[in-house]
Amino acid sequence: MNITFVLPVAAIHPVGGIKVVYEYANHLVCRGHSVTIVHPAILQIDTPWSDLPKKMVRYVQRVVDKSYIPKNWFNMDKRVKMQWVLSLKETNIPDADVVIATAWQTAEWVQSYGPMKGVKYYLIQDYEHYMTVDSETRERIAATYNSEMHNIVISAACHDMVKGCGAEVEAYVPNGIDFETYKLKTDFGSTERRAIGFPSRPEKFKGTRDAVAALDDVRKKLGDNITAWSFGGRKPDYFPSWISYYERPSDDLLCDLYNSSAIFVTASHYEGWGLPGAEAMSCGAALASTEHGGVRAYAEHGQTALLSAPKDIDALAGNICRLLESPNLRQIIAQAGYQHIQQFSWEKATDSLEAALSHEGK
Repeated sequence: MNITFVLPVAAIHPVGGIKVVYEYANHLVCRGHSVTIVHPAILQIDTPWSDLPKKMVRYVQRVVDKSYIPKNWFNMDKRVKMQWVLSLKETNIPDADVVIATAWQTAEWVQSYGPMKGVKYYLIQDYEHYMTVDSETRERIAATYNSEMHNIVISAACHDMVKGCGAEVEAYVPNGIDFETYKLKTDFGSTERRAIGFPSRPEKFKGTRDAVAALDDVRKKLGDNITAWSFGGRKPDYFPSWISYYERPSDDLLCDLYNSSAIFVTASHYEGWGLPGAEAMSCGAALASTEHGGVRAYAEHGQTALLSAPKDIDALAGNICRLLESPNLRQIIAQAGYQHIQQFSWEKATDSLEAALSHEGK
């Protein structure tokens, strides 16, 4: 098949939803498919005229420096065609057998394309954005779910969101994990697993401040010898000195950090999936997470993780303390989580996506 993915942005740094598309592209070309990924300078279909000058500057800049290609953070297969376009209007999109929207803004464009662009699919990952936007934007997002595209969801949370909007779900395709990159290096019970890790993101719904507050409570209860680390973009200015910070670590370093961790914490209020938590599980860390929606795809409370309600800092801190105070429980949760997460391979995910696309896209 000739497959076109339509992305909302070109990411010069790691972005979970974009990474998912890049992984699919790599695996699909290895199976003999022709894959094009389109990245726009102008995303929204109703972008104000006042924003166009700076969009044009960005368009020209990236035409010249080719920074839309993720060479600094993702190893893209050279057979994948990477395109940088001014906007997502139909004339900028190649003809194909299948065209896949990957965010609600791209879906507003894709739903209007003619048949030469391919059968229209919608890979829905936008749970956290749907749950946090204003009511007008939420109506626009819901309308894209109810278009004539074939909806593919990545998690139970996304499934419930789409169904709640009155739309149908054609396929459920959970994400994969790169087990060649994120792998177990340190035994579950090793004394080298001393740290507690967590991701840092600037959006309020990512719960980074909640994670810091929960860990502060843990240190007050169990002692200030507990060490913590975090990673992400620029270091937040509110981070205390006892948190070691890694700005955009390489995959290899991140794997080592996961393997140094007894516990990994995610405190998001909403997530469509939550890649860091799944990656940490694949490296043998016990997961203490909020029940942010996406985590239900790969973790079960009391079995493969300890889960608590979003925004409940006391409950999150309590689960972290349980794992620290009971090394046996921590090892049981970590090992069960590691074994469970192994089913989420990119090969299996690509099998499911390929089957969904082949149904209509031959």
